[in-house]
Amino acid sequence: MSNKYKTILFTSNLSTTSRVAFKQAAILASRFGSKLILLHVMEGPTSTYESYISNLFGQQQWQQILKSHREEAKHALVGKVTPKQMVRTVLHEFCNEKKTEPENIEINNYEIVVTDGEVVEIILKQAADFQCDLIVMGASEGLLSGISVGKNIKSVLKKSKIPVLVVPATLG
Repeated sequence: MSNKYKTILFTSNLSTTSRVAFKQAAILASRFGSKLILLHVMEGPTSTYESYISNLFGQQQWQQILKSHREEAKHALVGKVTPKQMVRTVLHEFCNEKKTEPENIEINNYEIVVTDGEVVEIILKQAADFQCDLIVMGASEGLLSGISVGKNIKSVLKKSKIPVLVVPATLG
């Protein structure tokens, strides 16, 4: 089987739906032996990231994750973790979670990118810079629990020169 997807770009907005999309990106990366690029583009005020992330995992689990990654965050002042460090920790945890699930998906070749800027431009630039073969994005649950494709996904679908996989919020 030829390796059609040598490098896969997974974009995360740190929502619960992005966790669903990540599982699909991880399965593809594992099946094709692909490098997986995990991308988050910082947008909005960074002061809201800690509460947002603790909602994603739950406060207790988030505190345990932070403790286990404290060495990574040592350069932060007074034990505080910067929003970018929080995001890197969350994306790293996405990879660790897949090892403990029944599918036991091993993700050895990955890179985490956390940056600021205009979301669509950054996604397309990172896809080009890493010479990605596929972009994986998660759709949101929309009105009346339907699937909603936001403006960022629509723009990436319209402008991308490579395939874009949009994963529904719930698979079933």
